[in-house]
Amino acid sequence: MAVDEAIASAVGEGAVGPTLRLYGWLRPTVSLGFLQRGSVGVDRGACRRRGIPVVRRITGGRAVLHGEELTYSVALPLHGPWGELSVAESFRALNGGLLGMLRRLGVAATLGSCGSAEAAGGQSGLCFLARRMPAILVAGRKLIGSAQRRAASWLLQHGSVLVELDETLHRDLFPGWPRGGAAEVTCLREILGRRPGGEELIAAMGGAWEAEVGGPLHPGRLTPGERQEALRLMECRYATASWTWQR
Repeated sequence: MAVDEAIASAVGEGAVGPTLRLYGWLRPTVSLGFLQRGSVGVDRGACRRRGIPVVRRITGGRAVLHGEELTYSVALPLHGPWGELSVAESFRALNGGLLGMLRRLGVAATLGSCGSAEAAGGQSGLCFLARRMPAILVAGRKLIGSAQRRAASWLLQHGSVLVELDETLHRDLFPGWPRGGAAEVTCLREILGRRPGGEELIAAMGGAWEAEVGGPLHPGRLTPGERQEALRLMECRYATASWTWQR
């Protein structure tokens, strides 16, 4: 989470160009949305018993269990064309890259509706039970959840592409997860009948990003400035209990 914010800050300052970052998780971890109350939607006792860390994102949305997934983040400057788009317009444009990635994998997907009615996710505090836009759905079931944050000079959107879904762990950690049957959530293993490899996912995302959103991609690493800022943010914010449980 600190690295995502550090990259966004560097993009906003013009120190680096627009950046697409793809990553995974060393172990299952719960992230809370920026405005979410820590007591809503997550069984903290179950997290402690299972050794599941809890972090808080800088972006909005609700609780997410990160595990067997491809996590993406996109950082863009707001001093150009992206600054002229509304939140909904920017979500739609960036989600075009996600839909393109799925097409390259042979998956037909759609955006969630733009209706204003609160979904089950709002009542339970869980991101993957909310199916409105910017959710990406396959046959009506949610596959990708995303969240966004804007500062004065940058836009950050990140989210989860579910590769596998551990419903037992979700039920243990989240009291609002459906008990009487499968949730309206799916994963790539279920859709494709196999588990796609990391290189396949990265190639599909990269190709779709170039074609649908941001033009040519160039592999890169964190700059010294980004790395230093990420460490600072981790120490003063993301690794602290006061940040994680502030609400």
